[in-house]
Amino acid sequence: MIFVLGIYTLFLFYTLLFSEDSYERFLLIFPVLILSIYTGTRMNVGGYDYHVYKYFYSLPQSQNPYGYEVLFVILRDTFKMLGINYNIFLLILSFIFNFTIYKLLIKYSELPAFSFLIYISTFYYWHNFTIIRNYISILLFWISLKYILEKKPFHYFGLITLAFLFHKTSFILYPLYFILNLKLNKKTILGILSLALIINPFSYLIFKINITFLGLSERLNRYSYIIEHGNFYEFLELSIFVLALIFVSSNLTEEQNIMFNINILALFIFIAFYRFAIVLRFLEFFRIGIITMIPYLLTKIRNKNTRCITFSIFCLYLTWKYYDTVFAYAIHHYTTWLPFL
Repeated sequence: MIFVLGIYTLFLFYTLLFSEDSYERFLLIFPVLILSIYTGTRMNVGGYDYHVYKYFYSLPQSQNPYGYEVLFVILRDTFKMLGINYNIFLLILSFIFNFTIYKLLIKYSELPAFSFLIYISTFYYWHNFTIIRNYISILLFWISLKYILEKKPFHYFGLITLAFLFHKTSFILYPLYFILNLKLNKKTILGILSLALIINPFSYLIFKINITFLGLSERLNRYSYIIEHGNFYEFLELSIFVLALIFVSSNLTEEQNIMFNINILALFIFIAFYRFAIVLRFLEFFRIGIITMIPYLLTKIRNKNTRCITFSIFCLYLTWKYYDTVFAYAIHHYTTWLPFL
């Protein structure tokens, strides 16, 4: 448990004491390094998926009883061919994942350390400890956002195709090249969210879609029996956040506009498919919008005292969220295979 608390304390320390200038943004690389070791050397932590992936990794090359996507099978086979065991496989992935996030938050967040604190308090463990295959496709999407900004469709679609070959849910990302750079006014946003309310009663129809050539129909049919609502508190958090974002947003840069649209799309999906938590797995692609735009909201508060009070409340709330996350995902049972820890 000391490691679990130590990681949070480290990022809280950076958030509270660093001013986020260019030099201190560079110094953020040191807690990211520690985070990578902490995440990559975990043992028997990550729920059911940890053991499934461990078993999958132990299989002979090309064996794929779970029907995983082709690039993930190739990734496993390549590492096994190099003589790399499962523990080192996770360690290498951890470094790649965390330093990718570091670069992304440096690029998109006004307060990268604060964004990291938000991330590890909310979705970090789910992404890095559990949904590994999905997370590779998520990161590929987050990387691809730069090509929407640069208006490079071939680069974007190329990365999304790679993401699809790691996880089939990435098929929803193809049209986003044409959507995320739109300038949405409040009237349009109201129309989008109203459409989500109309879709909600008919959301079960998504399980009737016949997409055999993508191999999705069988999985959708299987998921149709999982009747589980979305998390109400997460829905409430997202709704309050997005409404605040709509209210205060003005003169957004192109980068901020993409993140803004990502949040609108996330709320649309949450409203439309609230009755089916399994469909809400698509929201994982849009978490970057939350972790980058909460700091933006904070910077919009002009009064220094009000901003400090709001920031303090955020930190207290994130501390509670971290506590809740740690126990929800059984991270308090964290152990490491490093012999000196």
